[in-house]
Amino acid sequence: MAATAVTVFVDDAVLGHLPPVCVRTGQPADLVIRTRRPVGGGGGGGGAIWLLVFLGPPGWMALFLLALVGPAGETLTVDLPYARAAWARERQVRRFRNALILAGVVCLALALMRPGPFPLLWVVLGLGSLLGGFLVWSFSYFDDVGIYLDASRRWVTLSRVHPAFARVVEAGNATAGPRR
Repeated sequence: MAATAVTVFVDDAVLGHLPPVCVRTGQPADLVIRTRRPVGGGGGGGGAIWLLVFLGPPGWMALFLLALVGPAGETLTVDLPYARAAWARERQVRRFRNALILAGVVCLALALMRPGPFPLLWVVLGLGSLLGGFLVWSFSYFDDVGIYLDASRRWVTLSRVHPAFARVVEAGNATAGPRR
C-alpha cells in the first residue's frame, strides 16, 4: 500500500467532518479518534534540545523528563476516522512499546538495587528493552498519520493516509465548492 497525503480545511479536521473512511485501511470507519499533535515552531526548542545528550547522564535525565512533560508549544486536536481493527492494531503497538520501556526501566532499577552475581545481565536486559521500545516508537511514529498545519492556519495536511481515504476526501472537496 502506498500512503499518500491530502489537504483538508482546518474546521473539517478539528470538528471531525471527514468522510467515514478509515485513514489507515481505506475501509468503512466505525470510530472517530481524537488525536493531538504539536504545531508551529514554539515550545520544544526544536533540534537544539538534543544537545542535552552531550551532557552525559544529567543531560539524559533532563531529556527524559522533557519527553515525559511533552511539547510545551501549541497543539492541534483533530478527529480522524478509524476502523476498529486499525485502531486496535495501533493500540497494541503502543502497549508493546510501553511494556518494553517499562521492562527496561525495571531491569535497570534491579541492576542498581541488587548487587549480586548478575547485575550485568540486568543492565543488558534493561538497555535491550529500552532500545527495543525506542525502535518500536520510531517505526510507529513514521507509520502514523502525519498532521501538519499550513502557515495560513486554514488548511491541515494529513500525510501517510490510505489512498482510498484521500480519493474520497478529494472528491468531497471538489463537490463542496470554494471556501471563504
